[in-house]
Amino acid sequence: MKKHYSLIYVILIVLTLGLMFVPFATFEDGTADSLTAEIEKQQSRLESEEAKYQRYVDQGKKQEELDKQQAKVDKQKAKVDELLAEQEALLSADSASGLSFALLPTQLPEGIEVDMSVVNAQGGIYPTDFTSLYVCIYAAAVLLVLSGGFILAANNRLVSKFYTYASFTNLIAVLLLLYSVLRVQAIPVKLPYSNPVINWWIAGPMIVMPIVALFVNIKTVTNTKRTMIYVLCIFFSIMSLLPFWIMIVNATRNSQQIQGSVSLIPSNFLMHNWTVLQTKNFNILTGFKNSAIIAFGSTILGVYFSALTAYGLTAYRFKGSKFLYAVILAIIMIPGQVTSTGFYMFMYQLGWTNSYLPLVIPSIAAASTVFFFKQYLEANFQISLVEAARIDGAGEFYTYNRIVLPIMIPAMATMGIMAVIGAWNNYLTPLMLLTDPTMKTLPMMVKELRGDIYRTEFGSIYLGLTMTALPLLIVYFCFSKYIIAGVAVGGVKE
Repeated sequence: MKKHYSLIYVILIVLTLGLMFVPFATFEDGTADSLTAEIEKQQSRLESEEAKYQRYVDQGKKQEELDKQQAKVDKQKAKVDELLAEQEALLSADSASGLSFALLPTQLPEGIEVDMSVVNAQGGIYPTDFTSLYVCIYAAAVLLVLSGGFILAANNRLVSKFYTYASFTNLIAVLLLLYSVLRVQAIPVKLPYSNPVINWWIAGPMIVMPIVALFVNIKTVTNTKRTMIYVLCIFFSIMSLLPFWIMIVNATRNSQQIQGSVSLIPSNFLMHNWTVLQTKNFNILTGFKNSAIIAFGSTILGVYFSALTAYGLTAYRFKGSKFLYAVILAIIMIPGQVTSTGFYMFMYQLGWTNSYLPLVIPSIAAASTVFFFKQYLEANFQISLVEAARIDGAGEFYTYNRIVLPIMIPAMATMGIMAVIGAWNNYLTPLMLLTDPTMKTLPMMVKELRGDIYRTEFGSIYLGLTMTALPLLIVYFCFSKYIIAGVAVGGVKE
């Protein structure tokens, strides 16, 4: 890294550390606002007494009773005036500016108390112990210091591991800073002080400047850029896999644990959840069989005939081919929900309800799959291969099955995975067509697990979802290599 870039990095880090000592949040004095409710209550009492006095006048009460009621009215009016004067004095006082808070030194102002009514209303999910907040703030400060120290230790060398260390510590410090600011903003404060108001003119630069420093480091050092890209890819991979892992973990927990908190560590209620599934007539083998017949049957037909259609539109030039392709594209624009009613009536007239046929046969006409295959062939297919096969005496279907299909394996694997996932998770169409309990698919069975009006067993639901998703994960891992492997095309030179 060049010397002036190192200098810019260190300056940004130092400025960030300096802003951590500047108050960025204000707990405004809410004593005056707290009097508003009391004033409104007192005014309501005053109006009640005045209405009572007027009623006495209309009824012709004696002067003695009127004087007593007038005394009550004057008393209530005096209280209202007293509260208004107290509120005006608080608003004009210097203390109305409130208390300030800076990240360093880490300590909430004295007099700030957490509003437990808000915490309890949120189910106690907000922690009232600020030790973790203080640890995060100090950790962010230490990491920023280390980040600047690593840049200085690199001593402007072109390649050094210290640049990578600086990027890692900087990135973690940014995340901790962002968490700390948001955590402070979410503190529910008890009167007389109001919830903290963040001054983003201070908090914003405090978060942005280390981010700019991070990009300066990544932009100017090649090995650091590559390392951070790897880290980012690993992070997104973990975030993608995390929901699946949480689903699997929840399959081993009971309802109380699931509703209480999120956990990444499996529990010991797997057999209990399995027993609950069996008591709810969740026949996993029947569900697997029905879903597999529909998913794999529709996928095989859809992928094969869609590839055949795309090959025909690509290899054969005939009048009206462009119009047919435009019709296929137009079909993609029509949502399936629009045609669901007509589709059901058509299947009912054919007598195909309570049958796998309407869930498998119509998949032959998969417009989006045809579009994907045609785009793939236009980019990766040479018509010379077909011409050479014809010269050698190969038939059209032989050419398609032995030459074209092997070239399309990556595309077929991709669309095959998508088709299996779509057909396996399809809930609406089987729900319309299948009423026989022995033909229900896994999504239909999982949906019925929530039918208990007295108690919902979330653990058994997650176990059912896990068992439903397991075949999809197996299919993906079996065919993912075809997606990323690609294909070497272009052996025929023009």
